Amino acid sequence: MSLKFCPKCGNKLEPDASFCNTCGADVKVRETTVQIPTAQTIKSSQTPLTQPETVIYANFLKRLIALFFDSIIVGAIGSVFSWFLFASWLPINILDPLGGFWFSVPFDFVFGFLYHWGLETYNKGQTIGKMALNIRTVDEKTLKLASSSHYALNNILKGSPLLILDFIIGVLKNSGDSKNRIRIMQNISETVVILSR
Repeated sequence: MSLKFCPKCGNKLEPDASFCNTCGADVKVRETTVQIPTAQTIKSSQTPLTQPETVIYANFLKRLIALFFDSIIVGAIGSVFSWFLFASWLPINILDPLGGFWFSVPFDFVFGFLYHWGLETYNKGQTIGKMALNIRTVDEKTLKLASSSHYALNNILKGSPLLILDFIIGVLKNSGDSKNRIRIMQNISETVVILSR
């Protein structure tokens, strides 16, 4: 079987030609070294790396302890900021003229989200609590760092009381999951938590 077009310039070749008439490329050598990919090689090159043998998914206890550490950090820093920003001890507080602390709830939610999302995005999938326990959040298909938007989806409920609902639905849906996903937002964001080495 001979080539119909030159692989170098794309010009149409004459049947059984050894060289291209336009560019002079040797098409006989090219003809003998061309390998036609089989369906199996095409399929294997297009499927992403899903689960190497060495990956260990983080268990529930490690993740709970990491969340506990992170909650202490978020709570302490968020309380200090909200106390200064929304303090009723000031005669007139521009940010909280009515003197109620209910304005601090959205602030604490935003701060908690930014803490989890920012650290996971810019710190290789780890918050301070996850660094202490040597675990990280990664993309579930490639097991590499996830995109910033996936980290945002994963952490959108971490700064709010809706985290409890996220956990309950996740446990019901993911019971028996081999990837140890325990929150529904992990399914939506396509992320998993693994032990880092």
